[in-house]
Amino acid sequence: MTARARSRPRGSRSPRSRRQRGRFSFPFDRFPYRGALAVAVGALAVAALLVVVDVTSLLADARDTLLRTLGAGGFILLGLAVASVAAVRQGAHQEGRAFARRALGVAALAWFAWGALALNEANWTLGSVDFAQTTLGGELGRTLIAGFLGKLAWISAFVVGMALVAPTATFAFARRAPLWLQEAWDRRWPHRFVGGIGRMLEFAFHRPGAHTGDELVIGATTLPPPPATPAFEERPLIFRPSIDPAAPSSPLGAGAAVTFTPRPNPIAPESAEPPAAPEPGPGPLPFDLDDAPAEPQQLGLDLETKSGWQLPALELLNEPKPAIHRKHDNAARAQLIVDTLASFGVDASVVEINEGPTVTQFGVEPGWEVKYRETQLRDENGRAIIGADNRPLVERKEVSRTRVRVNKITALANDLALSLAAPSLRIEAPVPGRAIVGLEVPNDSATVVSLRAVMETKEFSDLAAKSRLAMALGKGVSGVPVVADLAKMPHLLIAGATGSGKSVCMNSIICGIMMNATPEQVRFIMVDPKRVELSAFAGIPHMAFSEVIVDVDKVVGALQAVVGEMESRYKKFQAMGVRNIEGYNRHPRVLRKLPYWVVIIDELADLMMAAPFEVEKLLCRLAQLARATGIHLIVATQRPSVDVVTGLIKANFPTRIAFAVTSQTDSRTILDMGGAEKLLGRGDMLYAPTDASKPIRIQGVYVSDAEVERLVEFWKDERFSALAPESADHLLEEALTHINGDSDVEVEDSDPIVDRARALAMQHSRVSPSLFQRRLKVGYLKAAKIIDILEEEGTIGPREQGESRDVLVSTADSQVP
Repeated sequence: MTARARSRPRGSRSPRSRRQRGRFSFPFDRFPYRGALAVAVGALAVAALLVVVDVTSLLADARDTLLRTLGAGGFILLGLAVASVAAVRQGAHQEGRAFARRALGVAALAWFAWGALALNEANWTLGSVDFAQTTLGGELGRTLIAGFLGKLAWISAFVVGMALVAPTATFAFARRAPLWLQEAWDRRWPHRFVGGIGRMLEFAFHRPGAHTGDELVIGATTLPPPPATPAFEERPLIFRPSIDPAAPSSPLGAGAAVTFTPRPNPIAPESAEPPAAPEPGPGPLPFDLDDAPAEPQQLGLDLETKSGWQLPALELLNEPKPAIHRKHDNAARAQLIVDTLASFGVDASVVEINEGPTVTQFGVEPGWEVKYRETQLRDENGRAIIGADNRPLVERKEVSRTRVRVNKITALANDLALSLAAPSLRIEAPVPGRAIVGLEVPNDSATVVSLRAVMETKEFSDLAAKSRLAMALGKGVSGVPVVADLAKMPHLLIAGATGSGKSVCMNSIICGIMMNATPEQVRFIMVDPKRVELSAFAGIPHMAFSEVIVDVDKVVGALQAVVGEMESRYKKFQAMGVRNIEGYNRHPRVLRKLPYWVVIIDELADLMMAAPFEVEKLLCRLAQLARATGIHLIVATQRPSVDVVTGLIKANFPTRIAFAVTSQTDSRTILDMGGAEKLLGRGDMLYAPTDASKPIRIQGVYVSDAEVERLVEFWKDERFSALAPESADHLLEEALTHINGDSDVEVEDSDPIVDRARALAMQHSRVSPSLFQRRLKVGYLKAAKIIDILEEEGTIGPREQGESRDVLVSTADSQVP
């Protein structure tokens, strides 16, 4: 018996405080409990004596009558009587309603236990009573569960009893049990099902809000806000270095080092109530069922619109894959980080850990730089005190304390990468909105983020309900989905080295818009100089032009056609007295709404090499003026040099995405800062929105070729053939007609330019319209006419692949008489 237990007042309620400390010991030393225990032992001894020992016939008849009527339930009545005496002796009956509620709950549980005894027909015999006929619950117990209503009342007694005795735990258990069972069913893993049952039982015997696991808390992120903390999560830990960074052995001093153990976060005193558990359960659902989006098409349903179009179901996309089990120990890596910093004399602590699909972010909080002064210890006579090692004893006193500078942590990036055995390590100092430094360490294996996994989240559903240009970009360093609205960007610049994930990112953006918008709402203009990246989308009804622009010579004309559409829309806005496309489409006099146009250019470097002045001028004009008309640009390049991404282009594309690049110079060209050179590739990117001071690291979504094919086949179905909107090819033809001032495309056989073209063709083995455009200074349409004339006369062969033709007549053949 401890002194603390002996000094506690008699009227204090100690069991609750003992439970809050995590242990429980029955207070047998208190008088009411000793009295109740004595009464219980005596009653049980008398009952056992009457049941087992042979007595006189009068007592035997009474005993058999009790056993036949009550069975083993008599002991339940005896236990209730003993508990009632103990409660009265303790004064619990003075609590009023609380005591009545608990008493009714105990009585209901006793009813349930008595009914459970009545279900057991044991082959036991005591005296003349055969329990195989009367059951262990006796005749009264059999009556309690007789019939359907009796069994229903018997089961309800358990539920009511648990709700009255432990209402908080019971209600929380009932609320979370369906989510755990759903998780086990969805994953179809036996160990998950057993784990779910174990978590139910574990929660039933723990107070709500108390931690029940040994995992480390995942801390909050910056942009976007993190999800709610699960109810089973442990209080966050703070990892402190196991060595003193200000010890004399460190660079700040000399002597023996002082070691100390890491300490956790300070917890609340025993008298304080623990924080309430958050409502969402730990199930795999990406959002709460009560917060499901109102529009059914966002849940993957085949919704038919008023115009006859149907949006594709989410089942066309691949199902999200489960998260990969990590081999590393984040707690051990956090401790290694603080110990490495301490070995270089930097005091710091890891206050949060955010694990994402590709990297894990460790939130490092700078510590203090403490300076000490050593003074020798002296006795009363002023002589130095000698220690056991025959050296004078010294005393260290703190003289100053200043915060550790952030640049001391960032300067140790290579040393931290070496200690963690990481290929690269990116430091974000500081994390926006937080007083910590973020160390992003790569995981041993990356988790694939599918497009469907992000589109099923509440964040994307809320955004898609407001805008038809919602984009699912990926997941952040803490696994939080990141979505964006192209209409608010309003233009996007994507850059990165070959194989870093640019084309996959563009395909995911296109597929995300096609999943959420019909051809009457969004139209695409695709420019693909590579000829293979965007060709899979050819023929979909969303295309504004009937083809994907793959010829570099047509790009200027396509951009000029988009500029013409922009000017035409501004004239319509002026006539209606509106300012933008939203106001125009809402105007009551508008009968035909204008769709959004999204111009997608896959490789800007090829265009800048062919016609740098025209392309830059048209792109900048569209970027400056096209936002209000609903025309938005998405431009990608794999060579982010200053001659491709010029100053004018950067100034008009405020929203940018940088994938892995080869040098810090390329990163500064895209983002005006370094960091992209340390990305891991394969979808790892930095997203710089207009409303953020620093880029956000994201693992981009992945869309397979099979998903793209299924989505394209859905939109190319014959049921939509009659609904396909009119194409804007006439705008492209007009732009190509007037390009380079070539408005007259009529060419005769006797035209001198045909002779010049014939002579030029005989100097080459293959010719194309672009060759005649450059050498003869003519437009595309006139060059195409010249190609047709030369083909008719047999100078060049027919078209086989692309725009080039074989030359059939050489210079020597033309000189033969």
